[in-house]
Amino acid sequence: MSQKKMEAYKEAKKNVKQTRKKEKRSRIIAWIVGILIAAVLIGASVFLIYYTNVIKPKQDEAKAAATLEDAGTLSPDDAAADIADYLKSNGGTDITDSADVPATENTDAAESTEEAPATETTEEAPAAETGDSADAQ
Repeated sequence: MSQKKMEAYKEAKKNVKQTRKKEKRSRIIAWIVGILIAAVLIGASVFLIYYTNVIKPKQDEAKAAATLEDAGTLSPDDAAADIADYLKSNGGTDITDSADVPATENTDAAESTEEAPATETTEEAPAAETGDSADAQ
């Protein structure tokens, strides 16, 4: 071996204890950091589960109660307007519109239903006349 290699080998032997201490220290730090990261992930998961199952439902109930209290202070006209706006925004129809429009799509069918009572009354009138004529004989 050359002189340089011998000096490097001797120097390395001197620093063996210091090198092992540094390696041991870095392993311990790596373990601690890994455990801390795992603890943070587990803690975040537990909090997320707790939040969605406990805290969030309570907040939703509080919001629902607040809207119910607000709804109780509305006048009937305001409540009707709110319902109409909600139905219009969701593609529904207004209740007053459906009462004015016949249920059938065919307008001829709607006209024939209007004419039907008129024909029934005309049929009753001759029957009444024939009854009167039978009494007269």
